[in-house]
Amino acid sequence: MKNIILICASVVTVLLASCGSTNVQPAPESKLDSLLTFDEANLRLQDWRIRVANLETRDNALATDNKNLEDKLTAEKNALKKCNDDIYTLVGATEADVNNFRERLGKLEGKIRELRALDDEAFEARRNEVYALAAEWNQLRSMKMSALPEFFDRVKQARTDIDSLMNRKTTKKNKNYIVRSWDEYKDCLWNIAGQSEIYGDPFQWTKIWQGNSNIIRNPDIIKPGMELSVPPPGPKTTEEQKAERMYWRKKRAAAAAALKIEQPPATTTQPATPTTPVPATMKKDEKGEKKGN
Repeated sequence: MKNIILICASVVTVLLASCGSTNVQPAPESKLDSLLTFDEANLRLQDWRIRVANLETRDNALATDNKNLEDKLTAEKNALKKCNDDIYTLVGATEADVNNFRERLGKLEGKIRELRALDDEAFEARRNEVYALAAEWNQLRSMKMSALPEFFDRVKQARTDIDSLMNRKTTKKNKNYIVRSWDEYKDCLWNIAGQSEIYGDPFQWTKIWQGNSNIIRNPDIIKPGMELSVPPPGPKTTEEQKAERMYWRKKRAAAAAALKIEQPPATTTQPATPTTPVPATMKKDEKGEKKGN
């Protein structure tokens, strides 16, 4: 009987303890662990275990999704590579050829962006580079790879950008150059154009001539102290080429005329009129009568 009473008392104690624990409220997150009661600590521990379990479940789900996506990506890459290989075969190129084309096109686009960012003065100094870009573009466009979807629009846009650079109008003023003496500096249009700070190319002398046609009548004659306007560098214009051809035609004509004057006129010799000798036996006397010896 006594044992039965003790057992009932233990059960009641446990029930009361469990009922008391259900009434314990979770402690706020700001409360330190060291300040928690036993029941509050148990509740916080249970809460963290639940959170960890939920995160592990989400992590496993994400890992599964990631694996599925990686498998799908690998399949797409393989399909893309097969498609590219088929296209490369159509244009007669290998993957290495395409990579080289991609690199060249990228450099061309970078050069275009560099020139477009220049101010007028810096652009004029490098205008000739535009023609080199146009030549490179023509080479790329002649390749069948330029028709690939990856490159087609980029190649087309590059041509548009190069054309805009060629047609770019600048407000840069011409340089001025003061002619120096021939004896000391050998200044002439040919030598002036050949100076590195002017054109660096003596064949551009006609640009200076035509740019100063109001003061230069004869390109062979310039005088010290003359202030010449130096046009921006670039290919010769149609007018400049025409003036240069005219200049050389006049030079050749003058040289031919000078050569003709130097040659002595051709002289024609006429044969002497033959004279009939007077016979020795027939002589005239002082009266004009003939008489024999």
